[in-house]
Amino acid sequence: MMNTLKTVDRLLGTALRVFCVANLLTLTAILGAVVFIRFFPIAKLSWSDEIIEWLMASLIFMAAAALWRENDHFKIDALARLLAGTTFGRLFWLGLEILTAVFILLFAQYSLDLTLSVGRTSPILSWPVTWWYAPMPTAGFIMLAYSVRNIVQGFRAVVDGFKQGADRPGAA
Repeated sequence: MMNTLKTVDRLLGTALRVFCVANLLTLTAILGAVVFIRFFPIAKLSWSDEIIEWLMASLIFMAAAALWRENDHFKIDALARLLAGTTFGRLFWLGLEILTAVFILLFAQYSLDLTLSVGRTSPILSWPVTWWYAPMPTAGFIMLAYSVRNIVQGFRAVVDGFKQGADRPGAA
């Protein structure tokens, strides 16, 4: 079971990175074309605004999920570092992870509701506008899965700390 989860994790990590790199390269190419056409008006790129909006939204949320997976996102962890290695520190970290998971769950649920409620199409490409909103719940549920992983690891660290008695006087 753990090998399967590790394989899925590796594949998801690779897919997120490939998606973000491809997205960024496409975004760069389209923006470059838009700038070029401003100076040399050889064509019209009226569709580019809609594609750029979708690329930006999907890049931001999928990159956030990729960073969350690696626990490499921006965070203020001075207090957690100060308390590291103590039972209270492990409990503090676990509490933060639980609160974060609740926030992400709410974000994912409400963004899914928003995504499913949009019923219109884009004005130029006539694509469903749900595509613009879909990266939010997708990234939210990916982040939630990794938050659950972090909570399980945090719980194990707390239990291991109690078993080892690391905070008792005279303990190594």
